[in-house]
Parts: sequence; C-alpha cells; structure tokens
Amino acid sequence: MTAAQSSLALRVYGVGLSDAVGLGMYLALSALFLNKAVGLPSEQVGLVLSLSGIASLFGAMPIARAAQRHGLRLGLVTLFIARAAAFLLLASVNSLAGALLASALAGLMSRGTAPLVESALIARDDNTAAVKALARLRMVRNAGIAAGGMPAGFAVWVGQPSAYRWVLACSALLFLLAALVCWGFPDKELRSASKPSAPTSGVLANRPFVALTAMYGALTLSAIVLGVGLPLWVINRSHAPPWIVGAIQLINTVLVVVLQDWASRGTDQLKRATSHMQRGGLAAALASGLVMLGATWGILADVLIILGAVVLFTLAELYIVAGAEGAALLHIPDGQRPTYLAAFNLGFAAATVIGPPLVAFTSAGPSWGWLVWAGFFAAMAIVVPLLPAPKTQVKETDILTIKP
Repeated sequence: MTAAQSSLALRVYGVGLSDAVGLGMYLALSALFLNKAVGLPSEQVGLVLSLSGIASLFGAMPIARAAQRHGLRLGLVTLFIARAAAFLLLASVNSLAGALLASALAGLMSRGTAPLVESALIARDDNTAAVKALARLRMVRNAGIAAGGMPAGFAVWVGQPSAYRWVLACSALLFLLAALVCWGFPDKELRSASKPSAPTSGVLANRPFVALTAMYGALTLSAIVLGVGLPLWVINRSHAPPWIVGAIQLINTVLVVVLQDWASRGTDQLKRATSHMQRGGLAAALASGLVMLGATWGILADVLIILGAVVLFTLAELYIVAGAEGAALLHIPDGQRPTYLAAFNLGFAAATVIGPPLVAFTSAGPSWGWLVWAGFFAAMAIVVPLLPAPKTQVKETDILTIKP
C-alpha cells in the first residue's frame, strides 16, 4: 500500500467512525426521543420507526448509482450533508407529522452510507486486501456504534426533552464532520476505480448474487433474534435478573470488535466464505436451541444459558457477515462495487424490517418458538453450499484449494 492509499484509508476509517458514533446515538435514543421529547405514544413511535425502516429499503440503490455516476467523493459529501439536515430536522420536530417526515428522510439515506464508505475504502484493493480492510472497518463501526450509546445514556439520565434533542443535534454535527473529511478525498483516484453504474435490472439479473443477498438477509435474522428476542425472553420468561439484558449488548459488542479480523481470514476465497456462512447458520441454530432449554432450572442455569447463547449468536454474526461479504466481493463485476454493495446491504436492511415483529411474536410465545428458529437457521446452513457460483471470474485456486 502506497503512502497515498494509506492516508486515504485512515481518513475513510475516520469517516466510518464519525458516522457510526452518530448512528449509535440515534439507535440508542430514537424510541425514547420520540416518546419523551416529541410526546408520541408507543403505537405512534412504532409507526415512525417502521416508516423509517421501510424508507431505508428504497434509498440505497439510487444513492449508490448516483455516486458511481458523479463520483464517490461528491456522493459521500452530498449524502452526509443531507443526513445532517435530516437529523437536525428530526431534533426539532414536535408532532407526529414532523416525526414521520424527518424519520423517513433519515431512513431513506441511512442504507446508502455504508456501501459508499466501503467502496471508497477498497477502491484500489483486490479481493484479498478488500476483505481485510472491510473487517477493520466493521471493527471501527461496531466500536463507534457502542460509543454512541454513551451520550444517549446521558440524555436518559438527564431526562429532559432538550437533552434528547441536543444529542440528535450532535449526531448531525458528526455527519457534517464526515462530509468535511470526505471533501478531501482524491476524486480522480476514486472515479478511476469505478465504471458507469450498472442498472438495477442488471444487478437483479445476476441471479447468483441475488441468491447470496437473500441468504445473507435470512441468516442475519440471527442478529435480530439476539438483539430483540433474547432480551424479551429474559424479561418475560426467564429467571435471570433484568440487568443481564445490558450485558447481552456489551458482550456482543466486545466479542465482535475483538474477533472481527480473525473471523474474516480466508473469506476472500469462495469455499472458505460459504463455509463461514454455513458455520454461522449452525451456530445460530445451536444458540436458539440452547435458549429453548431455559426457564426450567432456576436463576443460575438461566444466566449460564443466556451467556452461552450470546456467545453462540455472536459467533454466528461474525461468521455470517464475514463469509457473506467475502463471497459478495467475488460476485461483483469490476468497477461496480458501489452499486452491488448497496444491493447486498439490502439483505440485512430487509431483515431489520421484517425480523423484529417475527422475533417478538415467537419469543413472547411458548418455548417451542425457539425450536422454530433453530430449525430455520439449520435449514439455511444446509442450503448454503447449494448457492450458485459467481458469474464473475473466480480463480480456480479459490475453488479447489481452500481448506474449510
């Protein structure tokens, strides 16, 4: 890596961190902000957040295609300025109509950021270097999202509407800072790494890539089960103390940050990548089956079951994301990374929309609901090896000489 490439990579990591901290503030605060500061009842809070999630599905591809047409630097600068404006608008709303509008705008742009940042980071990298760089970016982003929860916690402690609004305003300032850093990116170098954007129909016609994206979305439901289903089960069904809900997020974040690089090793090779996805599905199945055994033997047993499930779900997350992202890079034609990465990220975006109600329903019901999830993830793990090979050129050594 040249000095110029190293300098660009450091700046992209800085942008990723700034974006992640701002996003972490929002994720930790959004529901409470709408309830405590805007004064919306719970059902209206759910409506606003659902609209934001649905809107996020429609923004990623047009944003990526526009950035590929006009340049990643201009695309990132414009996107971060627009996100800052949306968050400032959200911080000032006082009604359901205003909250719906601001949240929809924020959601519309939310899924467009990561593909552009990732594309800028790996603009000149081959797949091997790209896998390593993206793993480091995920570490930075996970740490940033966790750090963003601290200002949100302060706002909750203060308990005043103005505190919630100031935290969201600070997240907007972080997006403006990211825009300023992006303005210094080498526009010519980033443009030369991309070709004219593929039409959406062209991406959808790449059936192996679409199948991988769908599988990725299905497997990442394990993250929703961990983040939504397990806390609900702890509160409503288990004998474990409520404070362990906080430990779930802490343990998951620490393990993801520490083990991300390890989990990504070798996933620039197709067989290794799909093997990781399969292991992730099996780990999620084991975790779901383990939770089903809880609420039977008392407090200590439930605490141990919860901790074991968190570790298994986290391993599942690491394997699934690293494997699927490594495999996705092998499906992407030269010069088309922004558009294809945006399409790929829609797999997880869809999981975040349809997953929470499904997970909440099964975790609040009888314990056999966890068996349903165990069977689902096991079935996905069985199907993974049947995914079609990439349409793009893959080296023979990538297919034949990899040890799982």
